[in-house]
Amino acid sequence: MSGRPAPPGDAPKRKLFDRLFRSALVLVPLGVVANLWWTWYATDHSVFARLGTLPRQYLLLALALALFPWITNATRMWLWGRFMGVPLTWRDNLGVTLGGELASSVVPTSSGTEVMRWGIFVQKGVPQARAISIVTIGWLQDSLFFALAIPAAIVISRAWELPILRAIGRDARGKVALIALTAAAILFALWLLWKAVLIGSLGEAPRRRGLKWTARMRRRTGRTLAEVREVREMVVRRGKALFVLTWLITGIQWCCRYSVVTAMAYFLAPQAHVDPVLFFLLQWVVFTALNFVPTPGASGGAEAAFVLVYSALLPAAVIGIATAGWRFLTFYLQLGLGSVIFTGMNVADARRAVVRRRRERGVTAL
Repeated sequence: MSGRPAPPGDAPKRKLFDRLFRSALVLVPLGVVANLWWTWYATDHSVFARLGTLPRQYLLLALALALFPWITNATRMWLWGRFMGVPLTWRDNLGVTLGGELASSVVPTSSGTEVMRWGIFVQKGVPQARAISIVTIGWLQDSLFFALAIPAAIVISRAWELPILRAIGRDARGKVALIALTAAAILFALWLLWKAVLIGSLGEAPRRRGLKWTARMRRRTGRTLAEVREVREMVVRRGKALFVLTWLITGIQWCCRYSVVTAMAYFLAPQAHVDPVLFFLLQWVVFTALNFVPTPGASGGAEAAFVLVYSALLPAAVIGIATAGWRFLTFYLQLGLGSVIFTGMNVADARRAVVRRRRERGVTAL
């Protein structure tokens, strides 16, 4: 909000976002070039000649589905902000949405967007406790949606009949007990190793770091559980209807985001059999896998995961351009366009702040 005095620590945060923007300026062009190369390398060139004849309405639908989650996300946070008495406008919440996604795009995906949104909320003058509540509610609603949607999608799409999953099942048949015992042995070994670190068997320095890390994780876990309990009590007391409304918006948001690939498939391969529910489910698999890719924005790993999952469902002639198109719509377009809009909003806010200060100085002089 332009009219709010900058909180302490504003300058370091601005420096952080400046660094993120500079990273985006490098990441976006590199990513676009890499996608263009991959599209040319992995796509049957006859597809390019037929692009003008393909059903473009599905491409426009994919574009709309990719960008609509900005609106739903900002709306959810705006509604919860109003509920908690946070005087941010819908435009401010759109800025939080864009800033959070922009910041999380230039760090590993596992870093999450929640902490970024929390930081921007605080930067905008929202008390930390309320900022945490808004972000926590969003996370809870996302989790609740996927807890219901993913099992339902598995059943509806009969995902267990996928060739890749059946092959994994055949390989694992008769080995389940061995796999379970191996996993249990690995977990037990890790627990013993951690205990050895904490009692100093591996040296004093590892012990200090281990104790410090353990204490930090306990504090964070305790704080998170306390925040979850506080949010739950608040919603149960006086926010049940709002919770249902924003949860429905949450469902729309994720259905849009995870249906971009379906629209792309209808555009590039109208003759192929496309199961929207199965494609939604596999999008969840791909985006979940991105949390294990340590590169900024899961660059490289995202494309590999998409090819691995969808190569059996899309014609080989279009898998290259489908990969690049999906990645462009779900990442590079949002990163580039989000950077422009977010920067424009900040510049407009800064200009309004300058005009307001000049007016205030003029009033004081009179």
